[in-house]
Amino acid sequence: MNNKKILILVSIFFIITIVFNFYSKKQPTSAESERMFDFLNRPVQWQGRYAPDFEIELVNGERFKFSDNVGNKVIILNFFATWCGPCKEEMPELEAFYEKHKGDPFILMGINAGENADKVRTFMREFGITFPMGIDKNDKIQKAYTVRSFPTTVFIGADGIVHNYEIGQIMNADIAFDAVYKMSMEIIKSGKGIGKEAYLRNISQQGELKHAKEEKDEEDKLEGRAATIAEKMYCPCGCSDSVIDCNCKTAKDIRKKLKESNLSGKTDEEIINDLNKEFCVRGKKEGHDKS
Repeated sequence: MNNKKILILVSIFFIITIVFNFYSKKQPTSAESERMFDFLNRPVQWQGRYAPDFEIELVNGERFKFSDNVGNKVIILNFFATWCGPCKEEMPELEAFYEKHKGDPFILMGINAGENADKVRTFMREFGITFPMGIDKNDKIQKAYTVRSFPTTVFIGADGIVHNYEIGQIMNADIAFDAVYKMSMEIIKSGKGIGKEAYLRNISQQGELKHAKEEKDEEDKLEGRAATIAEKMYCPCGCSDSVIDCNCKTAKDIRKKLKESNLSGKTDEEIINDLNKEFCVRGKKEGHDKS
């Protein structure tokens, strides 16, 4: 058999394999496709937008107001939770980046998902974190930055604009941020960073960011405190979504339990910890099965 015939047979086999794989795999539902589009599109939507203003109390008792610092500092916001596995794994990388640049006009701030301050301090000691951390007690900052899963990291340049919107674990902070960091530092050192008045004026004229929202079955929808807890909780299946957004079987079971349970007598944090203990092992076994 000559080389030409072999090449033809290999090509036919390759085409048959592709067709078989396409038709044998379960095709995503429209809701799943919308959610994936939102996941991929959100970082793109944030490019070129002014970062929302906010004020937060830090765990050391100080207060931080974004608009008082924007333009004269590079700002990186890391949205995290102490129970989030990828958040824990990326902390040494973020701390190393902070240590490398802490002498610069630069702020790296951890924004926690409404947990207890003592728990956050313990988390900081455990991972040797020296950069400041605050607690988003009412989820207002997370909502302003459309954070729907942890970790999410946002890089704001000297112009007050979002240059990086990273969903998921930061594996290498230098690769993720160095180029825009150096560019912003040059702007700050030249005294050309955006002023507070200009920033506040621009942010007031900026339209609301729109993003896709997945519609769930009526029996799967949550309201009130149950919805708040599901938004805060990172799905144990191993994906990067919150329980309210993930469509795997584990997330559906957790939403069902939240809907049927009496949530009084415990804090959101305690309920999330209990749910993680109950569903974590099973979630890892089942993976991201959306059947």
